[in-house]
Amino acid sequence: MLWSVFDDLVQSTTSDPELLVSARRSYSQLTGQVEPDHELYAERSDAFVEWFLFEQRDEEGLTRVERYLQQLQPDDPKRPYLLALRASHRSLFQIVRFVPSGLLLDDLIGGGRFAVEERRRLPGVGSDDLFEARLIPSPGQQPALCFGRALLFHPREAADAVREHVDRARRKSEPRDELLSRLARLRLRCFSYRHVSAARIYAQGAG
Repeated sequence: MLWSVFDDLVQSTTSDPELLVSARRSYSQLTGQVEPDHELYAERSDAFVEWFLFEQRDEEGLTRVERYLQQLQPDDPKRPYLLALRASHRSLFQIVRFVPSGLLLDDLIGGGRFAVEERRRLPGVGSDDLFEARLIPSPGQQPALCFGRALLFHPREAADAVREHVDRARRKSEPRDELLSRLARLRLRCFSYRHVSAARIYAQGAG
């Protein structure tokens, strides 16, 4: 039910092509330009959709999910799921360990440890991996959490540099979205400069 409501929300808020082009341009300015033939295009598209729905605000300061909620009747059966989507939480996480129903994660930006249900196979993913993701509460199953559709893993060899970015952002009181956008740009840069180590690229980007 959660994902059918998510898909309805996408369909209802993406009918204006000019608005989408403008929003995609804004997102690309934040996270780096990815062309349709790029290997990261699919995952970046998923990340863009989540940003468009839950983070970008309109001229009245509302996100798309907030605007959609205003239009619903109080007893609409979709409301609990939209409230869960509105309460979603995007951050940088580290895998602590795998558990039978999913993963145990540490939030490296906001702090806290979270158990997340995950039925998808994640080939090549291991303990201590660092990645950007969105956590969504499961309506009627609190405190259960699930992932959004976009999972953006950072190179393992750059883990120390990523943590340095987090530490520096904390010292400077840098907003979470600015930190995540910078890390996304650095991750993209690794695909453009494959002859340079990811650790070096992330370290240079911390300056």
